[in-house]
Amino acid sequence: MGEEEHFDCLIIGAGISGLDAAYHLQEHCKWASYAILERRANLGGTWDFFNYPGIRSDSDMYTFGFYWKAWQSTKPISPGKDILAYLREAAEEQGIMENINFNTDIETAAWVSADNRWHLTTTTGRRYSCNVLFGCTGYYSYETPFEPSFPGQEAFSGKIVHPQKWTKEYDELVVGAKVAIIGSGATAVTILPNISNDASHVTMVQRTPTYIAAKPEVDPWAKFFKDWLPLNIAAKINRWKAVVLGALFYQYCVRYPNHARKLIKAGMFNEVKSVMDREEFDKHFSPPYNPWEQRFCLAPGGDFFQPIREGKATMVTGHIDHLTENGIQMKNGNHVEADLIISATGLTIQPNFPFSTIKVSIDGEPYKASTHLIYNGIMISDVPNLAFIVGYTNASWTLKADIASMYFTKLLNYMRKNKIIKVVPREDPEANVKHENFSGELSSGYFTRAGDILPKQGDKFPWKGGVNYLLDLLQLTFGRFSTESLEFEAEDKKNS
Repeated sequence: MGEEEHFDCLIIGAGISGLDAAYHLQEHCKWASYAILERRANLGGTWDFFNYPGIRSDSDMYTFGFYWKAWQSTKPISPGKDILAYLREAAEEQGIMENINFNTDIETAAWVSADNRWHLTTTTGRRYSCNVLFGCTGYYSYETPFEPSFPGQEAFSGKIVHPQKWTKEYDELVVGAKVAIIGSGATAVTILPNISNDASHVTMVQRTPTYIAAKPEVDPWAKFFKDWLPLNIAAKINRWKAVVLGALFYQYCVRYPNHARKLIKAGMFNEVKSVMDREEFDKHFSPPYNPWEQRFCLAPGGDFFQPIREGKATMVTGHIDHLTENGIQMKNGNHVEADLIISATGLTIQPNFPFSTIKVSIDGEPYKASTHLIYNGIMISDVPNLAFIVGYTNASWTLKADIASMYFTKLLNYMRKNKIIKVVPREDPEANVKHENFSGELSSGYFTRAGDILPKQGDKFPWKGGVNYLLDLLQLTFGRFSTESLEFEAEDKKNS
């Protein structure tokens, strides 16, 4: 099996979170040795994994990009290939690439209090150990997307594909085909305009409508700042503009949902009023929930609406009864003809969050996520020397990656300064913390389905958090390092 290789810190995953974590370690904990363990052959995570048509960011790149590497394009919503190139360039510029071990699939991770270390073993038998572990594997399962079965699907003569399993074969099958997309989330909203010119027709079959906003393909203010200001100043202005406006819009939707609903629906109706009357529009664009109770979808340049106006795509809203040999039979009697069905039905949350597929034990006891509590949106109760990153649901993922990484480096420096070798978040039984399902403040299906298997969150600080960037920034980054609900073990105690 070979000799165990030891590091101060091991980062699991070389996606946008892992690269951000590595940068902060190099910048703020120069004393720490580290490696990134990535099971795939390339960095990028989501942006290397997904291949469906039009894959793009669903947040603006001024905040989804790193604050330490300015996003220079004036296009706030960018395609996956551009994001992947950006991530590789960032990793190369910062010397992070040389610390990534690719094709390294961790099978087990065991915390052993006898030496206060994590011990990791790969599927090939290679062994690693570290003092602290940083989980950067995202939140969804790569292996098992959400694929509900439909009555009669065995009778369908064409192919059914989930976007998570998209290959070049399906690019070819789209050409000249009648395509039905089942779903109404960000993936469906992205795919529809990106296949409408190749398919003979596209039908979006949705059970529940979604809020969709047309956003300018090029941000005029970003272009103005870039044209007239030094690049580094323009980048900072664009980033903070996006942060502030995003936060204000979210609060507006939460505090004034009825007004927000009217405003957003007016914008959507303006996009399709040339081909839909009000009754038809209300049928397809009236979500039964308030804005931002589920993910809010963006359409750069209004691309989602254009194929509808041009007659290349249509909307069907209702419940599916069954699949037929040549399409989808709706319960209202309508039949949707299809040669190819894209089942954009959503993601599945990792069953062992935040460890992905890794089998984890704490001093021999198997880790069971649902029995633990999330601390500050960054650590897990009763799990020693671990931090993880899960992004915001109401803002860019990377904003939370920054917060978690900065907090983690503050914690590591605190531990080193005070000769601490073990830290564990502990819930105080007398604090009467109410356990709630972790949902990211959304009612989206993937969180609802995973409620019983995810770690819980509390109803009060520090067991409830991670949903408000500005608040987290003040408390966890600019504020003093708080040791509330953290149990420490000093090196002297261990050796005594």
